[in-house]
Amino acid sequence: MAVAIVAIGNEFGYNKSQQGVILAAFFFGYIATPILGGTLSDRFGGKPVLATGGFVWTVFTLCTPLAAALGITSAVIARIGLGLGEGIAYPAVHSMIGTWIPPCERSKAVALIFGASEPSSSAFISEKEARWILQQQTLSHGHDQDALHRRANPSDHVDRNSIEHLEEGIDHIRTVSANGEPIVYRPLSSIPLEQTTSQHSESSEEQINRRKSDSSLEEGIEHSGDNTTAISPGSPQTETKNETSKTMNRWLTFRNRRRADRIVRTDSQKSPVPWKQLLTKREVWAIIISQFCNSLGFFVMQSWIPTFYLDMYGVDVGKIGFFSVLPSAIQGVMGLFAGYLGDKAIRDWNWSPVTVRRVGQSVGSFGLGVFLLLAVKLAHTATMAMILVTIGMALNGFSMIGASVYQHDFCPEHAGFIFSLGNTAGSMPAIFGVYFVGFLLDGHGANRWDVIWTTVCVFYFVGATAFVLLSTHRRFSLS
Repeated sequence: MAVAIVAIGNEFGYNKSQQGVILAAFFFGYIATPILGGTLSDRFGGKPVLATGGFVWTVFTLCTPLAAALGITSAVIARIGLGLGEGIAYPAVHSMIGTWIPPCERSKAVALIFGASEPSSSAFISEKEARWILQQQTLSHGHDQDALHRRANPSDHVDRNSIEHLEEGIDHIRTVSANGEPIVYRPLSSIPLEQTTSQHSESSEEQINRRKSDSSLEEGIEHSGDNTTAISPGSPQTETKNETSKTMNRWLTFRNRRRADRIVRTDSQKSPVPWKQLLTKREVWAIIISQFCNSLGFFVMQSWIPTFYLDMYGVDVGKIGFFSVLPSAIQGVMGLFAGYLGDKAIRDWNWSPVTVRRVGQSVGSFGLGVFLLLAVKLAHTATMAMILVTIGMALNGFSMIGASVYQHDFCPEHAGFIFSLGNTAGSMPAIFGVYFVGFLLDGHGANRWDVIWTTVCVFYFVGATAFVLLSTHRRFSLS
């Protein structure tokens, strides 16, 4: 939408304040559903909740171009509906991670999901869309005239269709079922609504193959003892036992614990979420404050950074997709690396989980804040600004193993609800921040970007500091 709003504003004559209203409208919907999504996911499972949210945001995404053509009111309604659907997504995902993913694999799981949800997962689509916008423009001015002049003369443009694209989810993620079998999460469209594989209808051949696989895994554990270095769940059964890795040992240990806890977990899923008790925990407030501060910067950058390049450096509209997507693409890749590094630090280097979270959040927040300031103060060209922003976003990838994962360390059974509290808190500054940026730019022009990015940096610094001070080594259960 950050790329599309440039074309939408030009096509329908929306000024910066109106563009800010359209962008900020998303958060009025987004703030309304996370707690509901987290509560329902922790009680009844995340799959049906996520599937419902995916259907809602897909419908409103498809309606956005038509709504923008009808007027600002319909565009705002479409954006609110999109927010309603997306608001339940991350709480549902975190609820599933807390239930299905072994503790020593959760950094990678969260980093994978957050990384895939960044524009990096659709980088080529976004660049393609940017070229499409350019192709749809019939400009009376020559190519030697800058994008700022073209943008300032909407009469020079013929009508164009505004663009939107559907975000792609992660390809798959490995986990174990309630009965202990290794399973693979497929794309959302193929995920059944049932919560356990024991509820799935299977053919006789599927059941036989599943039992053989389970039997071979058990045999591998029996013969390898404490020094198990076992096979990956998806590897061929013909592999020798001495090629197995320690990773499988962790998965099988988690599988056995899931079997033992199945009845207890089923009962706890039906009980209400103890939200009053959770709100008395400093660990919960570490997440709430951190998300509150970090979300301002995240959503302002996601919503306005294409306009920043356009206003400050006159970047051609056909290249905005590249300038906007590349930093997020690098952030997603670094997030995956950070997830691997975080789990390795806990597993092999004997770092405590909270130390990994603190380091990740600090590197991510302070790193991005510093390089944003450098981009504002030192960058004289769009390329230099993009390089500095990209370095900052790369460092920010480490925040994917920070506060975003912390709820799984101290209270995984209510991870979805706890994340929803932080997500809701983070939507509050996003609503006003995204709109206020549009207001500043509409009244004062491009010379306000230094104020905007400095404010974003202050929020990043405060959020990271609060998280480091409030996070602890404690783990508790409120079931």
